[in-house]
Amino acid sequence: MGPVLFEDDLVVVTHRPLSEGRLPGYLFVEPRRHTTGGFPDLTDAEGAAIGQAAARAARVLRRELAPRYVFSKITGITWEHFHQHVFARDHDTPDDVPWHSPDLWADAPPFDTDALERLCARLRERFSDPAPISPPR
Repeated sequence: MGPVLFEDDLVVVTHRPLSEGRLPGYLFVEPRRHTTGGFPDLTDAEGAAIGQAAARAARVLRRELAPRYVFSKITGITWEHFHQHVFARDHDTPDDVPWHSPDLWADAPPFDTDALERLCARLRERFSDPAPISPPR
């Protein structure tokens, strides 16, 4: 599990650890309760909390990183628990890098432990801001 950015009674939002990929703004949204059956095993309350946290994560990334896109995916292939990916696609990402596989960008700018810690501190501030993060008009 990577650095925690936001958590409440039902959901946790983390940044992906560098050991799993070296791209800034790649977040996981997960229920606190461990589920092995994926999306169908979430309670209605967990599903609502996941949706709200994922939308908030996308807006936080958009505000902090101003990426070209913010994508989200749920695959359920590698891990036996539910987690939703919410990740930024930088403006400089080559068009031949698939939207769902940003790690295939071999020449991505360096992103190290210090940069991750600084980014996570800024993202935590945005998550903890009591003012609602609303989409642009």
